[in-house]
Amino acid sequence: MAFNDEVRRVLGTEQPSPRFYRERERLERMGVELDAVLVALAEDGDGDLAVRRNSLALLGERGHPVALGVIRRVLLHDPDERVRAAAIAALHGPGVAGPEARNAIRAAVGDPSRQVRLVVLQALDTEDVGLMRALLAWETDPQVSAIARELVGLAETRGGPLAARRDGGYEGMSRAGEPRLVFHSAGRDPVANVATGALLIETSGGKFVPLAQNVEVVAGVLPAFLATDRPIAVWESERAIHLLDLKTGESRSLGPGVAPRLLPFTERAVWVREVPGKRRAVNGGTEIVYEVWSAPLTEGEPSRLGELRVTTSPERHGNASPVRWMVIGETPEGFVLRGPGIATPFALPNPFAGSHPGRSGAPGRLKPTGDNS
Repeated sequence: MAFNDEVRRVLGTEQPSPRFYRERERLERMGVELDAVLVALAEDGDGDLAVRRNSLALLGERGHPVALGVIRRVLLHDPDERVRAAAIAALHGPGVAGPEARNAIRAAVGDPSRQVRLVVLQALDTEDVGLMRALLAWETDPQVSAIARELVGLAETRGGPLAARRDGGYEGMSRAGEPRLVFHSAGRDPVANVATGALLIETSGGKFVPLAQNVEVVAGVLPAFLATDRPIAVWESERAIHLLDLKTGESRSLGPGVAPRLLPFTERAVWVREVPGKRRAVNGGTEIVYEVWSAPLTEGEPSRLGELRVTTSPERHGNASPVRWMVIGETPEGFVLRGPGIATPFALPNPFAGSHPGRSGAPGRLKPTGDNS
C-alpha cells in the first residue's frame, strides 16, 4: 500500500516539474510492479484527475502487454471527457503505438465531446485526410470544423488526396478568401484510379488561373500544393517542378522531378527525381530508384537529400509509381516519405534543427497554423 501511495503522490500533479520527472524516473525502474499500480489508477473512476492522466501517459510509454487494452477501455467507457482526451494522447506512446492504437484514435472521431474530437484531430496524420473530411460533413461545432478544415489543407500539401468533384475532377481545401487548387479531368481510368487533365488555381474572386495541362492524378493525389504561409504554388508538369508566386507573378523552375510536397513547418518543397538506368524487375513489379531533392520556396538552389527506392505493382493503380501517392507522414523520430510500395520510409530533414529557413510551430503531428491551435 505504501508503494501505491507513493505512485499516487508522484503522479498527482497537473504541472510537471523537474522534480516530478526525477521522481517519475525513479518509479519507472520499479518494473512490472509499477504497471499493475498504473492500471489500477488509470481505471479508478473516483481517482484524482492528474493521477489518472499521468497513469495513462506512463502506460502508453512503457508498453506493458495489457496497456493498450486498458487505454482503449478508458477511451470507450470513461464518462470524463478529460480522461478520454488523455487516453488519446496515451495511444501515441511508444509502448502501444501501432495499427490497433491508430484505429482506436480514428474511432474516437465520433466522440460526443468536442474536447476529445479536437484532441483526435491533432492526433491524426496525413493518411487520415478522408476521415477529417467525413467529420466535416456532420460536425456542428465551429472551432472543431475550422481546425478540421485547416488540417485537411495541411494534409493536402503533404500528399493527402483531394476531395473528388462530381465532374470527375478534384478540388483542394481553402480558407475563406484564399485560393485553392482545382483539377479538371479530361480522361480517367476508373479501375486504376488514374486521371489526366488540367491543373488550375481558383482565386478568391472565383477566377481560374491555368497552371498546366496533361497533369496526372493518381488516387486523388495532385502533384502540386499551395504553400500555407505564402501565396506560392508548386506543381509538376512535363516531369519538372515549377513554382509561381501568386502575388508578384514571378515563376521559376526547380528542375526535373515529380511529386512535389511541402516539408512541414518550413518554406521548402520536397520532390523526387528518377535515377536513369536503375529500374529492375522484382517480384512481379519494378523497382525504381529516385533521388530526393529539396529547395526553398523563395531564393536558393535545390539540394539533394538522398535516395528513395520504390516498387510498382500491377495491382496498385495500374503499375504507377508509388511516389504518385506517397505522403509526408510522422514518426517518433520525425517526418518521412512513406506509402504503399515504399518498403523503407525516407527520413526527411528535421525542420526544427535550424537548417531550414521559415520554420514555424513546434514538433507534433498535423497542427493548424492559425489561432485555433
